[in-house]
Amino acid sequence: MNQQDPLIKGLLDDLESRFSDNIVSVFGIGSYFNQNLPSNWIKNDVDLVAIVNSLESIPKQDWTEVRYEKKEVGANEVWIGFNSLKGVKNRELFQKESFANYEWSIIGLKLPENSVLLYGRNIRDELPAINMLQLDYDGILIRSLYHLNNSFKEGTTQKAKREFTKGVFKFGFYLGIYFDPQFHFTSIVKIAEKIKQLVSKMKIDSINNDYFEEAVIYRITSQFKTEFAKLRDDFVKFMFNSLVKGSLHKKMDKNELIRVLSTTFSGLAYLVRLVRKMEIQEPAE
Repeated sequence: MNQQDPLIKGLLDDLESRFSDNIVSVFGIGSYFNQNLPSNWIKNDVDLVAIVNSLESIPKQDWTEVRYEKKEVGANEVWIGFNSLKGVKNRELFQKESFANYEWSIIGLKLPENSVLLYGRNIRDELPAINMLQLDYDGILIRSLYHLNNSFKEGTTQKAKREFTKGVFKFGFYLGIYFDPQFHFTSIVKIAEKIKQLVSKMKIDSINNDYFEEAVIYRITSQFKTEFAKLRDDFVKFMFNSLVKGSLHKKMDKNELIRVLSTTFSGLAYLVRLVRKMEIQEPAE
């Protein structure tokens, strides 16, 4: 990523003007910074992670201790997350500082294949070794559910569709790292390759690839092949039935699924309502 990109330069200049000596590093993550995506990929989401010496001077939302900023710059939705240098080195502290999953975040920051250092010191060697991470599959899967819940909250708007694709992509990462703990890529291209590999090895159902391809097509064309509301409902029901059958990292009956969704973040109310109405396919004894 060219640091002279006017949008990125403006964001970095703004961060430097406000927080100057407190900033250790700024990393770019996600599709905006991925040079391996198709040239026609729609890159409206800009995600930055700012590593700082202290969070004390970073403004926070009234309802949380987590420091982050969201804003719109032209057609771009910008998200900036702040973490302390101590936090990215310590899982327990990180969980107090961030909504993100620790393992996903460290894998993203640690490997240059997954992120771009935009400003400051390269701290990658200071981060925990990836092979020492204790993968939290609950936490990784929950981030997919969070975006899916947001997609229902937004109805059938363009924002809802972007949230849905984020949920699908994070579910793809979850599948990759669950069925292959050595899989360490957050790139959409690499996740797509891994899903195809898992399907060919009959580790996962081929419908996983179909859903992932739908999300990819949307990010290129702004259109789904399938009617969006039906696609979203079918995908969520597929995920929930996979959990009920025990074909993912854990097996949950309908009541347990409702409990988890109700207690995740501030409650994933839209998904809870969907589960309550669903005909769950209980596995045969």
